[in-house]
This record gives sequence, structure tokens and C-alpha cells, in this order.
Amino acid sequence: MKASRLSQKLHKWLGLIVGVQLLIWTVSGFYMVLMDIDMIHGDHLVAEQDNGIDLSPEIQKVLNSVVSTSPKATSITLTRLMGRPSILVKQPYQTEVFDAHTGELIPAVDEAQANQLATSYYTGSSAIASTTLLTKNPPSEIGGRALPLWRVNFDDAWGTTFYISPITGELSTRRHTLWRVFDFVWMLHIMDYDERENVNNKILRTVSILALLLVLTGIWYLYFRLDVRGWLRRSSS
Repeated sequence: MKASRLSQKLHKWLGLIVGVQLLIWTVSGFYMVLMDIDMIHGDHLVAEQDNGIDLSPEIQKVLNSVVSTSPKATSITLTRLMGRPSILVKQPYQTEVFDAHTGELIPAVDEAQANQLATSYYTGSSAIASTTLLTKNPPSEIGGRALPLWRVNFDDAWGTTFYISPITGELSTRRHTLWRVFDFVWMLHIMDYDERENVNNKILRTVSILALLLVLTGIWYLYFRLDVRGWLRRSSS
């Protein structure tokens, strides 16, 4: 088979194999560049929180007591949680929250408190559609965040969902329709159809190599189509 014919066949078959993925890369890349990343993150859905605390002698005393009784803590943070000054203590295998005024352990957030917290974090005015405590089978959209988490869905045009820690009352993450579309498009773009995180997976590497071969065989085929060799011969004569 002549080289020109071989280059044409290789280019055609490689185009058939990777052509659809090239289109997906183009469309998904355009969507990701077009969208404002702050909007994708849902920053417009979350109200700013005032976590400032005046370190009074009373709070300092309680804080010192908590520090002295938590020798294995990985971090101890004085912050404002659930609307009150609190001490967040992270241990190797658990997290606890203490009242910064009394030193008492704050119990886990119940459903009513989860709804109240979600409403305080939310910038919109839509009602809460549903609230569920997730203890197993975590949805893929929360990534590697540990359960349990309260899932609070709002009845708004954004399809907003807030995930709230039942231990600390913190907003663990938020999700909405544009983020979910972005996540799906990202999955198609990096070709990781399971975790949607691995940008160095075998499928992506294989198709990338095939796409490179498509370009190279296209250049090879173009060489014959333009009769570059004949043009060079005529130019030198």
C-alpha cells in the first residue's frame, strides 16, 4: 500500500475512533471556561458569617481547661458555631464542640437545628423542601467528606443543597444544579467515570495518544495532498 493511501486510512480510522471524544473535549472545555467559577462553587448562595469572638477572661479560662484536658487533640479552635462562642476540638478519631462559656459538651445537631442553621447560611428566601441525615451510602457530590451529614434541600430554582455537620453545625459544602452540570461535564472531560477526580487515568491517556496520532497522520496525509515533495523539487530546479 502506498504511503499516501496508508496515511489517509490511518487518519480516517483514528478520526472515527476519537472524533466524538474530541467534540466532547471542545464542548466541555468551552462550558468550563464560560462559567464563573465562583458561581459554580455556590458562593452566591451562602451568606457571610461573623465568627469573631471577644476573648473574655471567662472564655480564656474555659479554653485553658479544654486545652489541658485534650492532650491528644490535633487542633483546638475558638470560633462561633451554631450562633454561640464555641471551642472546636479535633481528635485523631473524633471531633467535639464545647460551649466556650460553660465548657459543657454541645450535643449533636438535630433536624430542627439543622434547618435553622441551613436557613442562616442561605442567602435566598425559598423554603426548605427536605432534610435528611446521611449516615451511609454518601452521594458522590460530597466527595471524600465523612458522614454523618445533614442534607438540606431548598425549593429554589438553583436546586440548592446544603450539607451540614451534625457535630459542629458547620456548612460542610453546598451543591446546586450548575455545579452538578459542571461536575458531569468535568467527568466527560477527564474521562474518569467513577471518582471524577483522576486526571491521569488509563482511558484519558489512551485517547490522548490516539488524538496525537490523529494530528500526526493528518500532517502526514496533508504532506501527500499538497505534494510537498514535488513542490520542493520544482523549487530547487
